[in-house]
Amino acid sequence: MIASAIKGIFNHQIFENILNKNRSKIIIYPNLNGLSVGVLVFFCFLISVFYENNFALLLSIIIFFIFFISIFISNQNLNHLDIQWKDEYFLEQNKYEKIYLQILNDTNEKKLNIDLVYQDKTIGNFNFLKRFNKIFIPFFNEKRGAFKIQRLRLKSTYPFGIIRTKRFFDCESKLIVFPRMLKPNQDLLNEFNINLNGHTLDEFDGIEDYKNGDDFSKIAWKKSTLKNKKYIKKFEQPEKEKKSVLNLDLYQSIEFETLLGYVTFIVQHYYKNKINLIVKHLDQTFYLNQNENSLKQILKYLANVQN
Repeated sequence: MIASAIKGIFNHQIFENILNKNRSKIIIYPNLNGLSVGVLVFFCFLISVFYENNFALLLSIIIFFIFFISIFISNQNLNHLDIQWKDEYFLEQNKYEKIYLQILNDTNEKKLNIDLVYQDKTIGNFNFLKRFNKIFIPFFNEKRGAFKIQRLRLKSTYPFGIIRTKRFFDCESKLIVFPRMLKPNQDLLNEFNINLNGHTLDEFDGIEDYKNGDDFSKIAWKKSTLKNKKYIKKFEQPEKEKKSVLNLDLYQSIEFETLLGYVTFIVQHYYKNKINLIVKHLDQTFYLNQNENSLKQILKYLANVQN
């Protein structure tokens, strides 16, 4: 019976949390204001002992009780919080981006006045009032490649400003920084059927009679004026189903980092317009289609490839 009771105690949720090595610890300690209040408690206690002053004793008890309440509330304020990350974040090089994540509040208790710290910079002060709380971290990197998200810290001096509480969160997510998009030169734009506005180039295919519902922007005004009748310019769109091939090895004259920026622009354009594309480099071949994973594979390769 005793063994059964002991087993039940160690199976309790509290002991599971204590024994769980992956659970981030909550660190609680007095700040400068807390140390000052602690010294005051100590002197009040000495006065009550040596001078038998009941008021000093009562004051020391009250302040000590405030200390105890502060520690308890501070612990609860950062307890039962967790952070949900994506496995990978795709960010553009040399551009200010945002990493979105969610603070999960496992209880119905409100979590108040909590600072979010990343890379020793305070991102903001938050109140987590809901179960899922969406926040973001600003990110900027001049280099492309794969990077690890650094340790994130939550800290607070709630409720009385005399006890500092902090908690660290480590993350296995990766930051994939792909090359910054550069608008290709005119030869590449023409080769891959992209105009300066980022749309596919339509090929002129003659003039035909205007029909109700036709786009007014395509009206051939010169001929319409001469003939006193509305005509429109007819354009033939390229077949989206036709797979284009982008072989990086064919553009040795273009500086490699610049070429990667061009390739990123073309790949993003083709994906946005739902056009299939084959990307080749050395012995690697990638197939871009409407599946987001096909885009991510190419961007991941471009982020890490070396000339």
